[in-house]
Amino acid sequence: MEHRHLSAEVDLEKALEVERQACDTRLKHMQAYCNPRSNRMVTKQHYQQLEQQHHERSVIDNLHASRINVLREKQGKQLERMVGKQEAELKEMELQLAHEMQQSQSSLRSDERILQHEFSERRKRLTLRWSLAEAIERKKIEKETGESYAPLPTIEWDDAQQRREENEEPVDDQMARNAGMAYDASRGNMF
Repeated sequence: MEHRHLSAEVDLEKALEVERQACDTRLKHMQAYCNPRSNRMVTKQHYQQLEQQHHERSVIDNLHASRINVLREKQGKQLERMVGKQEAELKEMELQLAHEMQQSQSSLRSDERILQHEFSERRKRLTLRWSLAEAIERKKIEKETGESYAPLPTIEWDDAQQRREENEEPVDDQMARNAGMAYDASRGNMF
């Protein structure tokens, strides 16, 4: 925008310089025509035209400065309108971004609750699987040895570990299998 404004001002100054040169040329011609040494018949009208040319030349600089000032004022108003429009667009974009951020945070909180619930359910299933696998293996060993064994203590999850896992990423079945032994009910053994 600034480049266009400067370009428009330079173009106007060039046009005004051409106009000033044309005015100077007309004044010189009238001065040469009205010169008493020219041996021409100079009338009162000619002297009035010469006076008019002097007047035009004396006011042309002020006229040109006024035109440049008008152009600058017009450009300033255009710039103000453009800045106002951009500020309005920026405010609208900020509001839209705030709304989208709020929606994203709401969605993330919802996803987090869902994942925490899913993780809790997976821990319960893994604990039950472990208890079942332990009971089956204990019964097998009791049959083989004829001795009675007490059940292993139930799995207790470390809350500090749970908090770290909640802050990192959800635990899936693969991680659960890697974390401990799981019981394959269809095969009747642990892996």
